[in-house]
Parts: sequence; structure tokens; C-alpha cells
Amino acid sequence: MTLQPPKQQIMIENLFEDFNIEKNLLHSTPYELIIIDPSGSDILARLSSTTVAIIGVNIPNTAQLLSQLPGSIKVIVKYGVGYEKVDVDVCRRRGIEVCYTPDYGTNTVADHTVALLFAAHRRLLTFHKSIVENHQWNFKVGGKLHELNEMTLGIIGCGRIGTCFANKIRPFVKQILTHNSKNSTTNTLNEIFEECDIISLHIPMSPSNHHIISSDSIAQMKRRPILINVSRGELIDTKALVQALKSGQISYAALDVIKDEPNIDEELMKLDNVLITPHAAWYTEESKRDLRIKAMEEVLRVLRGERPIYPIPT
Repeated sequence: MTLQPPKQQIMIENLFEDFNIEKNLLHSTPYELIIIDPSGSDILARLSSTTVAIIGVNIPNTAQLLSQLPGSIKVIVKYGVGYEKVDVDVCRRRGIEVCYTPDYGTNTVADHTVALLFAAHRRLLTFHKSIVENHQWNFKVGGKLHELNEMTLGIIGCGRIGTCFANKIRPFVKQILTHNSKNSTTNTLNEIFEECDIISLHIPMSPSNHHIISSDSIAQMKRRPILINVSRGELIDTKALVQALKSGQISYAALDVIKDEPNIDEELMKLDNVLITPHAAWYTEESKRDLRIKAMEEVLRVLRGERPIYPIPT
């Protein structure tokens, strides 16, 4: 009897109810799926000389951890758009390709941003809480509201999601100012801060974008805007935001991402002019399906010796 060589292993974090999508894609390939703890804490313990790929969120991301990966690993795929925690240079020096999945959920995140904007503008949570918690039936609890079609929206970040959001919301607002650091024809950040009634963040985390919303930038916000963030919590200085919400310099914040989430600043949670969702903007069943398919297809592409579609840029 001829012994079959052991199948090569693709490690994947246990983030979903089942793995039928991934198993179907691996059918008739020399690879088997190894499900690991969703925190990523058992990655190193489960590695072997037959491990060729890792897929997940909590992937090894420091030089120390990466140095312990076996030489058999050819590719790591990071779920999602953000990749700021991945040491790409170390990976590639070791011959490991590193990819991400930036082209899933664009429509879903844009829809969530639209929902946050409408909810914040119309103070829906404020009205709901005043009725349910305080038994008040009073339109005045929402403060002074203004027509959305009289407002200027500022979008910081004009990639897939920012552009999709702009197209969806354009009929409802007076005008849209956009800022893209790579495009000199867009508006400046100063113009966004000074002229906009609503500001929405759609940029990746990077050293230059860290705390792009700070006490200094908040001081420039002449129109006491609504602030929306569906990108990364580290874009906002939370302490500065809390003070701005207390003083009214920022009238309302609608946040899907928080620094150090899910550990949320206690002062922020106590405020009435904040709406928080649990990093849910990416999620629909369709978006989740696309994420899983695209991640596994990228792994298989690299393992076949083909060029990846979305290598993480350096």
C-alpha cells in the first residue's frame, strides 16, 4: 500500500459558524484546513512543517513572533482593510507574501455610514432614550436641528468606501468636500475642519493619520460638526473628543470603531451625544461571504505560484 504524503495545512481563525465555504474551495487540492483559536493565541503551538498559509485577524505581527514561523509558510492573508499591525517587511524578507482583503464590504460599510449620519443628524438615539428611560414625549430634547440639505459634508479619505458613501449621500446634503492626501485637487484638511457641518473618516491607520482628530484639529471646527468614524479608532484622540462633546465643539459623534475596543472610555459612554456601534459596519451575510471567499482565493493564488491581487503595500 502506497502511503499518501500528509496534506499541507492552511491555518484559519475560528471566526465563523462553519467553514463550508473554505472547505468547498479546498476540495480536490492538496490542502487541509486547520481551525485555530480566534484570539490567535495558539497559532505558534499549532504550527508544523506542513503549514503553508495563515488566514485571520489576529495573525503574528511582530518580528519576534514572525521569526518563529516555519519556512514552509508561503502566504499570510489578513481579513479586512486594515493592516497597520502587520510587519510586512519582516515577512517578505523571509519569503512570506502578505495580503489583505480591501475590496469586500464596500457597499455595506457605506450603508452603515449613511445610517450613522441620519441617526446622528436626527438624534434618533436621544429621542428613543428620552421616551424609554425618562418617559418624555418632547421633540425639544433633540436640541436645535437643521435641514440636512443645508449642510456641508466633509469626507476624509476618497478610497472605495469614501467614494461609495459620497455617491449614496450626495442627494441629501448641500455639498461635499473631500480630502485625499494623495490628490492635490481635493480640499485641504483645514477646509474640511473649518467649513463642514458633518465630518466622516474613511482613511487607514498610519503614523501620519494617528490622532488626525486631535485637540488642535477640533479647535478648527467652526461649525460644531457631527463626527463619524467607521475606519480605525486610533484616528481620534478619545480624550480630546470627550472634551469637545462636553463643550459642544463637536455636536455629536457616531462611532463604529473605538481606540482599544471593546474597552471603551467610561467618560465617552456616559455622554448623551454619542452613538456607538460594535465595529459592525463591515457585516452583512453577503459581505462576510465575500470576505471569506476572497481571502481563501488569494491564498490559493499564491500557493499556485501566481501573483496575488492584493498584496499589502509597503
